[in-house]
Amino acid sequence: MVDSTGITNDDIRQVQDYMRREFNALIRPLDHPVYHYTDGAAAANILEEAKLRATNILYLDDGRDLGHSLEFFREAMAARLHDNPAAATAELIAVITQYLSEVGSYVPPDIWIATFTKERDNTHQWQSVSGRGHGIAVGFTAAGVMRGAESGGALLAPCCYDDETKVAIMTRGLELLENLYEKRRKTYGQPAGTHGLVHYVVRELALFGALMKRSELAHEEEWRLILCNPSQTAVGARRITAIAKPGYTALYIDLDIADATDRLPLCEILVGPSIHQQMTARAFWTLLYKHGYDRAEVVQSRVPVTI
Repeated sequence: MVDSTGITNDDIRQVQDYMRREFNALIRPLDHPVYHYTDGAAAANILEEAKLRATNILYLDDGRDLGHSLEFFREAMAARLHDNPAAATAELIAVITQYLSEVGSYVPPDIWIATFTKERDNTHQWQSVSGRGHGIAVGFTAAGVMRGAESGGALLAPCCYDDETKVAIMTRGLELLENLYEKRRKTYGQPAGTHGLVHYVVRELALFGALMKRSELAHEEEWRLILCNPSQTAVGARRITAIAKPGYTALYIDLDIADATDRLPLCEILVGPSIHQQMTARAFWTLLYKHGYDRAEVVQSRVPVTI
């Protein structure tokens, strides 16, 4: 039976099976720390609140991530239409295209991201935060981040930089959506609840879109903690917070990855290059002592201040 949104339990099962297969294919072992590069104020706030700030995908520093993933989704749609120019395929892609044109027009996509890298004390990473004052890299154990993420409904995964893989993932998602659409045509004569089905599947595909980064940035070795669709209810929407940036206002939500004792899986605080590096290191030693992180270390970057 089709409900008011056009989604059946069997639809959900098929979509979730697809998501699980594709996500597991992207995952690779992570057995060493990951680092969240940020400025001193944000790093201190992470320790104070025992939370990470997950930024809406529209407001990531690079600013082009959403457009990049949509580019590959549109490429997959064009290829699918070329290979299967049936009327049903054309109808479905028209509905998807209309939906995508409305995404972000008023309410931003409900995708929230905290970024990490495997790169420790990396010159490129320090340069990326240099415009915000002195940099800090907060190091976390990979296992601890994964546990904390899962408890909060988020996922930790590596970014996808391979263009062929991006198109293949989106193409398989489209094939699944088309199969569900065709089943409706055969069962009901008309594709009942098409818009609800399209919205559901495309929202699920957003997880993979959030992992897609430009191939020329593969050296960043970025991993992302991703939370999709947390504000689909009034209660969830209240998690959204605004923060003023130079020239614009951004959105984020707090992401709790602490354990039952409100401790983050910290292993190291890396103080970036600056003329007052030692003073900053002393400050973070004190903050670790204040919050009881007796097993974490504070280490000063070896990268020259001249960056």
